[in-house]
Amino acid sequence: MQARQEETSRAPADTPPWVWPVLLIGAVVMLGWAWFIIGFLAEPSAVGRVRIVLLTSAAYSIGSALFGVIGAVGLIRRERWARMLAAIAASAMTLSGVGAIAGIPALVALLSSRNSARN
Repeated sequence: MQARQEETSRAPADTPPWVWPVLLIGAVVMLGWAWFIIGFLAEPSAVGRVRIVLLTSAAYSIGSALFGVIGAVGLIRRERWARMLAAIAASAMTLSGVGAIAGIPALVALLSSRNSARN
């Protein structure tokens, strides 16, 4: 009896099935945004601090897209680490502004499903 309770308490919370496609859509949007930003590196004004800001923004967008893809794959496979990585990716997408359309719903779903598992 006690082993069964420990098993159920360790089981990951159920994530809504629509979260992983939203993360993938957000990843595509973030990659598109990174591609758009990288296009400005060829401009004559992209020197010094402006270039650093462009490179940092592009790297941030690519990184959040990568986290989104890995988190989505983990959610599909029902890995234990996937919810945390998906939440990080959704937060990063939300903070970028561009990926907020995908990041906010994914983040809300991840947080609400976590709380509903405790009840």
